[in-house]
Amino acid sequence: MVSSEGNSMLEDLGVNMEWGDLALAKCKHWLVLEPLVYIMPRADPKQTVKDKLAVKGRGDILEGDGVKVEGYRWLKVRHDASEAWILIDGRAVGANRCFLEPVPG
Repeated sequence: MVSSEGNSMLEDLGVNMEWGDLALAKCKHWLVLEPLVYIMPRADPKQTVKDKLAVKGRGDILEGDGVKVEGYRWLKVRHDASEAWILIDGRAVGANRCFLEPVPG
């Protein structure tokens, strides 16, 4: 979650938020930082809101596998018994921030 100062709760607790490919590979639970993130049918940043399968919101904990696709980080999840994707790396859509962060543990 994001504090009133704009930091994530994990940063407020002193957890280093500089995570990379190791966290992407090992973490299975992810915290939604944005007010809304879209569950999409493909790992393709060109998809639009019309393509979304569902939405999740700030504070939700998601389970899935972190994957890099064409240089951008995505979370591969299950939605209605099918493979689906949530964008982690906002750079893919012009936002210089991550939409999800790994949950330690």
